[in-house]
Amino acid sequence: MAVRGSLSTALVLAMTPGATLAAYADGDGRCDPHTFFKIRSLSPRNFFIPRTRYIDGPGGTITVTVTREYEVRAFRETENEQQLVITTGDLVRNLRKMGVPHLEERHMVFTGHEYSRTITKGMYGNMWYRVFGYRIGWSAWSVLGTCKQVEIGSGIANVPARVEGWRYWETRHPMFKGRILSIDGGDPDGDKGAGSGAARPRPRQWQGPALAPLARPSLPRESTSTERARPRRR
Repeated sequence: MAVRGSLSTALVLAMTPGATLAAYADGDGRCDPHTFFKIRSLSPRNFFIPRTRYIDGPGGTITVTVTREYEVRAFRETENEQQLVITTGDLVRNLRKMGVPHLEERHMVFTGHEYSRTITKGMYGNMWYRVFGYRIGWSAWSVLGTCKQVEIGSGIANVPARVEGWRYWETRHPMFKGRILSIDGGDPDGDKGAGSGAARPRPRQWQGPALAPLARPSLPRESTSTERARPRRR
């Protein structure tokens, strides 16, 4: 079980089968049939908002503002439901009861969140707006009247939380998905060449392979080593 932080105590208590059965068992050792959930893994996850990725530099200051509204929804990547249909809403509600109260099935991002950061000289500043959340491995269990537990579903859910904000990091070049976007030179304060905004010569277009002029084919020359026999005079 991969659970870290202050949530571990609450999650372990909620996931203990003995405590669950004791709460529902009667004096005859019978259990009230019910369904409960277990958390198998819990790790942080960022829900990045589309069209909020910005790159500035090298050096200087980057200031960004949320200018569009966007809705982030919880979703399940994989699932294995055998006997009971489990909705995303049911899953999020049960996860809240198990010690993660700040989860949301839907989180709405509104405009107006401004953030400013000074970029290290010679580096590029990157900003991307995100909603915090979790990637949760879960399983659903059914308790029978005999107190036997049967797994009825499992999967992985990506659930947003009620917290959002800008993520900032620096790179040596403008990067996107591991690829360099361009090479602009050094800091404009220290290098007034390529980084000063001066116009650069446009690269020449490829005109195809260079072709040499065609030469007229020459006929094989007659050998000069053999001379024609001259007629003798009588």
